[in-house]
Amino acid sequence: MRNGTRTAGDTGFRYREGNVQVSVESVGRMDVLVIGGGGTIGSTVAYTLSVLRPATNVVLADPRTDHTEGHAIDLRHSTCHVAHPAGRPEFGDGAVGSVTVESPRPELVSEADCIVVTASISRPIDGAERGGRYAFLQGNLEVAEDVGSILAEAEPTPTVVVSNPLDRITHRLWEASGWPRRSTVGYSLSETARFADVLSRIADVPPGEIDCPVLGEHGEHLVPAFSRATAGGEPLDLSADEREHALEFARNAAYEVIKRRGGADTSRWVSARGIACLVVRILEGGVEPICLSTPLDGEYGLDGGCLSVPLALSPDGVERIIEWELTEDERRRLAEAHEAVWG
Repeated sequence: MRNGTRTAGDTGFRYREGNVQVSVESVGRMDVLVIGGGGTIGSTVAYTLSVLRPATNVVLADPRTDHTEGHAIDLRHSTCHVAHPAGRPEFGDGAVGSVTVESPRPELVSEADCIVVTASISRPIDGAERGGRYAFLQGNLEVAEDVGSILAEAEPTPTVVVSNPLDRITHRLWEASGWPRRSTVGYSLSETARFADVLSRIADVPPGEIDCPVLGEHGEHLVPAFSRATAGGEPLDLSADEREHALEFARNAAYEVIKRRGGADTSRWVSARGIACLVVRILEGGVEPICLSTPLDGEYGLDGGCLSVPLALSPDGVERIIEWELTEDERRRLAEAHEAVWG
């Protein structure tokens, strides 16, 4: 239940992972609502949550209830590996959460601690080529309006939007919900993971030693903060060619996956794990700084619309937008990203 997993007596602590500060509270079961849970990304998010935190209760909200029930049955059976010696150690104290299927409605929002919105139209014919996120725009604006109207009938709850084109859909859903802007963020961490992949190979270090935050659009107008990039805690000195190579790699990565898998599939593993990790961090106390798409109101000199910028998150959503000192080139690129998406 919303607010049912945390009490006034809960205690917590903070620790750092690289340059990221993480707050961890003592919490019980987490209740997560996945709107669009019958789709590829939604069902994979639910599965990943069940692996990261087996006690999580997940509701897959999708009008295609029969189809979605197929995912739920399989997912529930996956948690039953707690019943044998090979699986039991992976389940900690042995507690497993529930997996249920419902049609989307406001009552489900009221019962959730966190919401993930993956609802989307099917991939259009021209959605598999680079820049194809915008092929979803008109259809997903309508989806966002519908989902937002459901949210509007419930109390504000931390919501992670995943549907593309991310910045436009996050903004439309937030507007339709009528909720305060702190309640809604758009997931854009897959680019950060992709930069970690390519930069770790350039710097010849493990990906976990790379820190390169990514601002801007979830799309062509990425703004990697190379001025803040580090490898093993030390500044990462990249040539102009290396920066351009990394940028093109990140822009192309999702479409390379689609090309090799086929247009009916997507880069679900990187997205689902990133989304699940984000939900866990939010509900277990928060995390900062973390770059996600959020409505802007003058921050970085940008008014209106959503773009990815560094945030401090808590179990209630966005605590604050963090304004970094960026280079002149990075600020210019961020302004260009805003103009491209919202101009």
